[in-house]
Amino acid sequence: MKVLVDTSVWADFANGHPSPEALVLQKLIEDEEEIATCGLVAAEFLQGLRRGKHQAEFQARFRDMTWLVAVEPDTWFSAAALFRSLRERGITVRSTVDCVLAVLAQENGCLLLARDRDLSAILASGLVEVAAVPVLRKGKRD
Repeated sequence: MKVLVDTSVWADFANGHPSPEALVLQKLIEDEEEIATCGLVAAEFLQGLRRGKHQAEFQARFRDMTWLVAVEPDTWFSAAALFRSLRERGITVRSTVDCVLAVLAQENGCLLLARDRDLSAILASGLVEVAAVPVLRKGKRD
């Protein structure tokens, strides 16, 4: 299973915030699952990293991941079309980045692990063929 992990989850993981998504990421790492990233996630995460001493550690971690690359220019066109389609359905996405991530995940056959309301709305819209990594919420059962 190849999983594209969003910046929101990496931030929780790095800051020791035990969100359900960060715990899933920890399990993916322990199980040596294929974790994917892209330039947008790496840049967003590394620029916001609070503890400078962890910069080298996370850069090394990111170097070892599968890197998803945009299919120029189609990925960008698809992300823009997704954004417009969402807006036409009354779904407001705050960042084009989330549309790009959803398209990259779809193009590369990835599951998506995120703690982000916009990505959740994108996946729930049915406009992309991407599934979220199942996350067990406290007090809920399968």
